Amino acid sequence: MAGTSFQLTILVGPNPGRTYPLDKPEMVIGRDLGVDIVINDVEVSRKHAHLVAQQGSYLIEDLGSTNGTVVNGLRLTAPHLLHPGEQIALGEHVTLVYETIQVDPEATQLAASSVAPRIPAAPVEAQPFQTPLEEIPPPPSAYAGQVPAGPVQEEPEPEKKRFPLWTIILIIAILVVICACGAFLKYVDDHYLWCTFLRFLPACQ
Repeated sequence: MAGTSFQLTILVGPNPGRTYPLDKPEMVIGRDLGVDIVINDVEVSRKHAHLVAQQGSYLIEDLGSTNGTVVNGLRLTAPHLLHPGEQIALGEHVTLVYETIQVDPEATQLAASSVAPRIPAAPVEAQPFQTPLEEIPPPPSAYAGQVPAGPVQEEPEPEKKRFPLWTIILIIAILVVICACGAFLKYVDDHYLWCTFLRFLPACQ
């Protein structure tokens, strides 16, 4: 009785035409020699993408790679259930196709499914997508007693606002006039001289 299995085939990148059977419940694609599917390309992260068998197919998820994982021209932001014939781009230089293969236990031949015909091994142009910016390095850890590598530049203090000289002189002059008026009125009041200086007051008539 025949069964269905899956594989990835390199369209663009190192070793075009090479196939990778998906024969585990979970598999990792990356540049690291310890992963399940090793693709040696500078734009492929050490652990680039994760494959999980689910719903009779495979679910693909990006593992926070630098250049991202793109399926059919759309960059993954969440897990995606693969369908036969879909193309997977890892960076700009590597493109794979997701295929089904029919496995006959009584025969030694593997037949590719008609749903996903084998694509020639000749390089084809990868789906265009915008390469993201380089990963932002994490902020430096708090000072833990070690001497900094270089001199620390202190931020300059903001320049304090200074009042113009004429404003200060005007304020002093106003205060002097107010004090003089106050002293004059006190003098007049202490010596009962209101009628002397202010004869127009009703009480002085």
